[in-house]
Amino acid sequence: MAFEASFNKDLARKLASSNNPEKTLDLELAHFRARAVELNSAREMMAEGYDKVLKGLKMAFPNLDLDDKNLVGSPNRMARALLEICSGLGTSQKEIFSTTFPAENYNEVIILKDIDYTSLCSHHFFPFIGKAHVGYLPDTTHGQDSRVVGLSKLAHIVDMHAQRPQLQERMCYGIMNSIKEELKPAGVMVVIEGSHGCLTCRGAKKANASMMTSALDGKFKEDSKLRAEFFSLLKQ
Repeated sequence: MAFEASFNKDLARKLASSNNPEKTLDLELAHFRARAVELNSAREMMAEGYDKVLKGLKMAFPNLDLDDKNLVGSPNRMARALLEICSGLGTSQKEIFSTTFPAENYNEVIILKDIDYTSLCSHHFFPFIGKAHVGYLPDTTHGQDSRVVGLSKLAHIVDMHAQRPQLQERMCYGIMNSIKEELKPAGVMVVIEGSHGCLTCRGAKKANASMMTSALDGKFKEDSKLRAEFFSLLKQ
């Protein structure tokens, strides 16, 4: 693993803002150690569960060869994968929006579109994937209260909500609400499109079906022209 990427994402910011970087680093390393032990214990418990799942599948379908080299070690891999996919549960919106800037006189729509995401349906634990489109309108009438943020933070807030057992409807509202709470804009609008494994791989088995959801607040809810502008910018 390239240490530089994770360092720049987390540690560098904390050390740069600390009056005592060495003490801060010691505290971060102690927290990292405790958290790593905790996560490893969770992985072991989950791997035991996945082992039972495979044995249950063997009971249902006796032809399944649990000694197949491709299945040996799979419970551990499944546990690690689930921890990664659900890592948004360990992230907070305040960490993501830790650095914001005054909106000043900017009062036009800010949009980040085509944000790829992968999430996990909380009903069947099948993945769903797609794109999120996020827009907000800074509120210049409230001085320093309304904020703007680097575009990467909008992508991170999508990831935070996507990387957890989720419903697309709830994910859409959650992203909107996080932006509303942290940036205090005049309006927020989020549109999400998703292809769901629980629809494409089982049940109805509609491979080309996709789901669209939206969540909007403030002026995006009140002003039809502003909503139309949002959708027109998505098409460009």
